[in-house]
Amino acid sequence: MDFMGRVGLKLLAVVTITIIGGCKGTSDKSDIAKADKEVIQQSDGNILLEINDAYLLSDAEHPARNTAEWQFQVLNKGRYEVWLSSITRDTMDLNFDDPVIVTFENKRITEKPVGNEIVLNDKDVIKPYFRADSKLGSIYIEDPGHYNIQVISEKLIPEPVSAGIELPSPHTIVKCLILKPLTR
Repeated sequence: MDFMGRVGLKLLAVVTITIIGGCKGTSDKSDIAKADKEVIQQSDGNILLEINDAYLLSDAEHPARNTAEWQFQVLNKGRYEVWLSSITRDTMDLNFDDPVIVTFENKRITEKPVGNEIVLNDKDVIKPYFRADSKLGSIYIEDPGHYNIQVISEKLIPEPVSAGIELPSPHTIVKCLILKPLTR
């Protein structure tokens, strides 16, 4: 085989390995379907981005790279506060090792969640957990339309693959991202 043939074969092998490695984050077609689901702004102006609706990439070896991304539709332009809602065992210490990174358009917010508001009686939170919402910053949305937003955090933990597998309970798990309008 000549030099160009060997280079082409090596290039094909690298591309194949890259494609296979890049696909290991998706377990089945349901993950792909989740990525196509667009969240629409609620009538109260809030935009609720649930982890279950996100396209979620999880890296067990490097959890600080765990990423959730959503597509959403904004009906009203304006400034929005960015809140991270977590479920935790201890509302005094959410136990985030690294700051959470939120990327929207050309804006990047890097903040360590502290639990600014404790939400009592959330029917979706089961003991021994509590809900803690943390204000991370704000973004300005110039025009109504379709947008993407991304969150990176070690606390973005996917659901267990099988109900039969018992995993240790984590201290804190990101539940959702909430965009709250400052203007109505």
